[in-house]
Amino acid sequence: MNIFNDLTNAVNRGINLMMDREIRLGVTGLSRGGKTAFITSLVNLLSTFGEVGTAERLPRFTAYDAKGISYGGLARPRDLKVAAFPYQNAYASLISEPPAWPEPTIGISEIRLELVYRNDDWFSLSKKNHLYIDIWDYPGEWLMDLMLLKLDYAEFSEKIRKRTAALSSVTDMSEWIKAGASLEADKPVREYELHRVVQAYTSWLKQCKEQGFAMVVPGRFVLPGDLAGAPILEFVPWVWDIPENCGSGSLYRTMEERYEAYREQVVRKFYRDCFSGLDRQIILIDCLKALMGGRETFMDINDTFDVLLENFSYGNSSLLGRLFSPKIDKVIFAAAKADMVTMDQYPNLLSLLRSMVKQASTRVRADGSNCEFMILSAIRATKCMYAEHEGKQVQVLTTDYGDEAPFFPGSVPPKWSRECMEFFQKYFEMRDLRPPKINPGDVIPEINMDILLQYILGDKL
Repeated sequence: MNIFNDLTNAVNRGINLMMDREIRLGVTGLSRGGKTAFITSLVNLLSTFGEVGTAERLPRFTAYDAKGISYGGLARPRDLKVAAFPYQNAYASLISEPPAWPEPTIGISEIRLELVYRNDDWFSLSKKNHLYIDIWDYPGEWLMDLMLLKLDYAEFSEKIRKRTAALSSVTDMSEWIKAGASLEADKPVREYELHRVVQAYTSWLKQCKEQGFAMVVPGRFVLPGDLAGAPILEFVPWVWDIPENCGSGSLYRTMEERYEAYREQVVRKFYRDCFSGLDRQIILIDCLKALMGGRETFMDINDTFDVLLENFSYGNSSLLGRLFSPKIDKVIFAAAKADMVTMDQYPNLLSLLRSMVKQASTRVRADGSNCEFMILSAIRATKCMYAEHEGKQVQVLTTDYGDEAPFFPGSVPPKWSRECMEFFQKYFEMRDLRPPKINPGDVIPEINMDILLQYILGDKL
C-alpha cells in the first residue's frame, strides 16, 4: 500500500508540475533569521483568502482580485512520512497571554498550502484552478552544512584551519586546539580522547553561534536532532600537522570516513529532501544583527551567502525541466525584522541589504534567475508613528505594551564601513521585542508581505 501511495503521489506531483499547478518554495534563513515566523505568517495570510477585506489588506497583491482567488488554506501533506509544520502551535503561542514567539525549529517539517482561483482558460470545463505551495522548514543551524557537499575531509579541515586563524582575536578556541594537538593521527582511535576533543570543538562552534557568526559547521554538532550521541558525529577537522603514514584504521582515516558518511548520509539527504527541487526562493537576512556583531561577524555573514548559494540551481526551467532538472527562477533577498527600525530608515536598510549580497545576487542573475530585494517583517511587533522632539516631528516606534514608552532605535547605515558600524553599535538600540498582542482569529500584523506574494505567486495564477 505504501508503494502504491508513493507512486500515486509521484504521478500527481508530476502532473501538477507539468500543468504549473505547484510551487516548491524555499525559505532560506540562517539560525534566528525569522524563518519559522515567516512560514507562520504566510500560512496565516493565505488562510484568510476568500474572506471579506483580504484584498484591501493586501493592496499590492494585485493578482488576488485579478485572478479571483476564492480560497486559501492547508492542503493534504505531500509526504505523510514527514512531520507537519506546527502552524497551530505557532499561532497559539502568539495569541496566548502573554504572547510568546513561536518555538525555534528543531527538525525537518513540511507544509502544503492550496489556493483556489478563477479559471480563465477558454478550453477548460472547470471553473476553478488550484495552485499548491510546498514549503519545508528546518533548523537554520543545518543550513551551512550544504557547503560540505563540495568539500572532502582535507578541504574541510583546511577551511576550518583558515577560519581559526581569522577568528583567533574574537573567539577562544584554545581548548579544542590544545586538546586536539595531543591526538595521534597515525595511531588507532582512542574514542574517549577523541570524544573530549569533539566536545571542545562543539563548544567553540556554540560560542561562534552565540557571537552571531553564520559559518558554524558541521551544523549537527550544535543541534544534532536524532543524531545525538551517534558515532557519525565523532570527528573534528584536522588543523594540525598530518603524519605521512596514516593507514587504514588510524585516527585520521577514521575521522575522514566519518566525515564522508556525514556528508553523504546526512547532508546530501538534507539537501535532497529540502532543496534539490526548489522553484522559487526567499532568502531571509538579519542585516541589523550582522551589523551589530562587528566587522568579523558582518563579513562572515556576507561571505556565507556567497558560499551557500553555490549549492542551488538557478535559471529558467522548461516544462520537462520542472520534472527532471528543476531550477529556481525567482529569488527574493529580504532584510528581515524591518519592524526594528522606523519607516524613514527603510531606504537605508534596503541599501545595506543590497551591499551585503551584491556578489551573491550577481551570481543568481548571471545564472538566469530573476532577483529582487525587499525589506520585510513577517510578524510586526511595532508600529511607526510621529512624536515631537526638540520642536520637530520625528518617527518613533511603539509596541502593544503599556510599560514600553515610544522610542527611536537609531539610524541604519546604507552600506558597511568600519566607521558606520562603530556608530551603529554605539547609538542603535537593538531591543528584544515582545510579540504583538493578537486576539484569537486575528490576522498576524506584517510589513510588505503583499509585495512578496505578488512577486512569488502573481505569474503562477
